[in-house]
Formats: sequence, structure tokens, C-alpha cells
Amino acid sequence: MNKVLTLSLIFFLGIFFFSTSANAQVEEGQWYSPDRLSQEGVNITKELYPTTSLESGDTTMTVYGDASVEFKIFFVNGSQYDNIFNPNPTGILLNGKEFYFYCGIEKTIRQNYSNVLEAKEFEYLGKKYLMLISFREDCLGDNCQYRCYNLFDITNSKRIFQTSFSSIYQGVDSFGEFNNDGKLDFLRFAPKPKEGAPDDDSHYLITAYTLGRSMPKQLTDGGNTYYLYAEGEPEGTRFQVLQAYWFFGLKDSKGETAEPTPYFAEYISFDPLYRYLYNPDGVRIEKNRWSIHVTDVGDLEAAQEYCRQIQTKSFEDVFIMIDQYSGDITYQVYVGNFINKEGAVNYQERLAKNGIRGDLADFKNMY
Repeated sequence: MNKVLTLSLIFFLGIFFFSTSANAQVEEGQWYSPDRLSQEGVNITKELYPTTSLESGDTTMTVYGDASVEFKIFFVNGSQYDNIFNPNPTGILLNGKEFYFYCGIEKTIRQNYSNVLEAKEFEYLGKKYLMLISFREDCLGDNCQYRCYNLFDITNSKRIFQTSFSSIYQGVDSFGEFNNDGKLDFLRFAPKPKEGAPDDDSHYLITAYTLGRSMPKQLTDGGNTYYLYAEGEPEGTRFQVLQAYWFFGLKDSKGETAEPTPYFAEYISFDPLYRYLYNPDGVRIEKNRWSIHVTDVGDLEAAQEYCRQIQTKSFEDVFIMIDQYSGDITYQVYVGNFINKEGAVNYQERLAKNGIRGDLADFKNMY
């Protein structure tokens, strides 16, 4: 009799926990937060705060004495500087090496605003990182939600690598493992207002990147970009998924499984009908504004081979665009994909030093 009661109790509890967890999955699946998107989060080891300040000539040093590396933020004082026309030099000193505040993946435009909102150290797969979050200086006071991330790989204190990007979400949950490749990835939240509603701040596009030595790489799957189109809190802390192509199944706003939907509809690799931008493998890339046009060739294989040759010179961001409007179809090779002109100019100079000539291309005003 006791055995029967015990089995009955186990069966009842099993049904109870199964139904409870199933209901919780459906309910929670309608709402997400950044930490739920990562398959493995990072381990925060230190929260850093200024411990003292030092004066050296015309320079003020803010010292973070509890950091794992020698960490200071410098600010140069002087009447010759002006907030707009000649901003005070500012930056970061890590083990005596000078770094600057940036707010873009290309790291081309220095930020002159150095007030740190968060400073944390974390570990991931045996590597150590220092994360700094600050305001983006060009939208202070305009209800701009963008934050600047500057991440430093401090595993080897003698060889520190910097990664920078902007996002409207603020928090260490931006970092984690999203695609199971054993490398640190990060999320970027960018506003994407509904059509006809420019002031809409509740809709945004979430994309994922993996760290690289020179520049982060956006995560893609064949010809599709991993992304989430979401609606939720303006800061990105809590949201519902409206459309997705993600690393694992998600629930949409109705509690149903969100069908994988490519960000670029009806994807065709190297489609000659449209002037899309592709990487050498045929993955369509979202086009920014500026690039460097280096050559035109008559067939796809030759363009791909030329891209590979450029990549051997440590230029990873090489692309192909097809031009069918100049008579015969030609395959144009571009290097770089920048939001701002300064980044493209810097890349153009690097190319010239490596014996590669190219012309600046403004995609916005090309045709």
C-alpha cells in the first residue's frame, strides 16, 4: 500500500512540476531581457570606483586603485581648450599605455567625454576583461539613450586589446556566449522606430558580434544575419520579440514560437539585380555610408580571389558589390564599411601604405 501511495505521489508531483514549468515557459517566453539571450554569461569579478586623484602639471588623473591593472583616466586642463572647437584631451592609461574613449566599432572618432557610468572587470573562459561604459558625447541633453562601451582584454597586461561599440542598452549582460563558438560575443541594441513614427523609442534592432583582434565581426548564418526586432522598455531591459532570426527558438509577443525570418527577405547570394554589399562568401552585409573602392573585375571568382589577397594584408572587411548599370556586369571590390568619413579616410591611408590604391565611395550619394 505504501508503495502504491509513493508511486501515486511521485506521479502527481511529476505532473505538477511539468505543467508548472511548461506554463512558466510560455509566460516567460513572451518577455525577454538581455541576460536570457546568452547561453553562458560572464563572471563579474570586480566593480571599480575611483580611489583617488592626482595632479601632474596640467593633467588630472583619476585613479582606480582596485583594478587588476594600473588604471587611470587622464584629463588635460588649460584655457586654450574649448568644449566645442578644441576639446580638452582625455583618455585612459592602462599599465602606462594610452588609450582613448571611442563609441564605434571602427574606433575612428575619439570621444571627449570621459565620465564613466560603469567600470567592471569580468572573466570569460580564462580571459580577463575591463569594461567601461560612458555617455555618447554627441547626444548629451537630447534624450539620446546611446551608451559607449570600451572593452579591454587585460589577460596579458603587456598586450591589451580594445573593442568599442555603442548601444542603447547599458549593462554587463551585453556580453556572453551567443553562438557556442567559445569566444566572447556582445549584443548591440539600436533604435528602429516603426515606420511613420520617428519619435518611437520602444522598438529596436538587436544584433550580435564576436570579438576580434582588429574589429568585431557581426554574427551571421550563411546568408542570414542573426538579429531580433523587439518592442519593449526604451532602455532595452525588457522586451517582446516581434521578428527574429536567432541562435535558438524564441517566443513571440503572442507566446508562440517565432518563425525564423531573415532580416534581408528573399536572400540570393550575389544577386545582380540589386546593388547589395556582400562579403567574399556571398553573405549580404548591411551597407553603411563610406567605403574604399579598390578595383572592378569582370567575373565573380576573380573578385573573390582579389578579396582574399587583400585579406592577407590584415584587411578583414573586404566586400563585393555588383554593378550592372555600366553596360556589362562588373564586380566591384570595396574595403571597409563605415558610418563616418573619417574611418574610411584612415582605412584609405592604411591601404596606401600597403600598396593598395583606392577611391573614397559614398554609398548614400553614389546614385
